Amino acid sequence: MVAKLFKKRQEEIMKKFEGQKVLGAFGSANYFGLESKGVKQVRGNGVLVLTEEKLYFEMWVKPKTILEIPIKSIKEIDTVKSHLHKSKFRPLLKVFFINGLGERDSVAWMVNNLKEWIDALQKIVIKQNRS
Repeated sequence: MVAKLFKKRQEEIMKKFEGQKVLGAFGSANYFGLESKGVKQVRGNGVLVLTEEKLYFEMWVKPKTILEIPIKSIKEIDTVKSHLHKSKFRPLLKVFFINGLGERDSVAWMVNNLKEWIDALQKIVIKQNRS
């Protein structure tokens, strides 16, 4: 029953990207939080989507966290063992970017195919920086 609800939620989120060029998507990304919000955030699963314009994340359940990072604001992509003192003992995808306040911020997720995510992000960031 729960798996069916999560699948439905994934489909709802992915509908937002109909007609857009999706470069990568993962329906079960484990969100480790936004650095600027501190350590007391709820970690949770959601959908992570990469397009030519943005990196988008939306949690499956409440609190309904939605994060949109314009590709042009991404400054660095890395792997780390933990983020905000949280770990799953697997490497995490960490993205450093300039937030809406003009400050450096970061976010991390545990994703399958980590190397593919890093490669795709680096490729689109380099492409955006050239234009």
